[in-house]
Amino acid sequence: MAALALVGSALSGCRGDGDLPGIRKEEPSLALSFYLSHNGQQVALNESFIDAEGNNVKVVTFKFYMAEINLVSSEQAQPISEIELFDQKPYDAGILTPQWRTEYVFNAAEGVYDGIAFGIGVPGGLNAIDPATYNNEHPLSTYSNMYWSWASMYRFVILEAKVDTTGGENFTHDVIFHTGLDSLYRSGLSREINLEFTIGEKQHLALSVDWDDLFYTHDRIDIKKESVTHSTDHIEEFILAERFTDNFVQAIKVVP
Repeated sequence: MAALALVGSALSGCRGDGDLPGIRKEEPSLALSFYLSHNGQQVALNESFIDAEGNNVKVVTFKFYMAEINLVSSEQAQPISEIELFDQKPYDAGILTPQWRTEYVFNAAEGVYDGIAFGIGVPGGLNAIDPATYNNEHPLSTYSNMYWSWASMYRFVILEAKVDTTGGENFTHDVIFHTGLDSLYRSGLSREINLEFTIGEKQHLALSVDWDDLFYTHDRIDIKKESVTHSTDHIEEFILAERFTDNFVQAIKVVP
């Protein structure tokens, strides 16, 4: 009985307000994803689909930079990230070098937001910086494999695919779009959203670019004839990269 009394005394002695640990309030957060799609479904790399013009397509690589990301309300624009690299390649736990993903989680301030603002590519102030100055996990590090050493700047978007233009299974036609150059950075983009953040709440927002919308809805690109650009080789390649870039930003949609 004495032991029980001592325990009871000890427990009652811990009830003073001054002895209670502070209650940690978890900040609200946003899980932001961005991916390539077709007919409303995320495109899996190396899995084929028939596009709107009858081409049988296997996407091999899809990665790009999203920069100057802000949540926007009537009262404020809240910065959530300077730059991120979205990569469609699935995460592989067996790879020890840095990897990038299709979804990232950011802290968000409480409030109601009706827009997300962003840029596509790398802003000029970052584009000229030596990637060796960044730590390995940074999206602009050498491990991103996005830096054009011969062109002294980053690639903004990489989209590579194998295509059978007859709709068959002979994937011998290469589609390769590599964009870069300061003049191809697109800033001040925005999309309407409707998200409310409260303490401890995690919200999700998905954006996508649909293959058919990217190539055929806006300034049509004939991937049978206009299938390769590295932006810098000659004026025709730059013009194609510019058209692709403008199509890309117009094709960005909020996933319902």
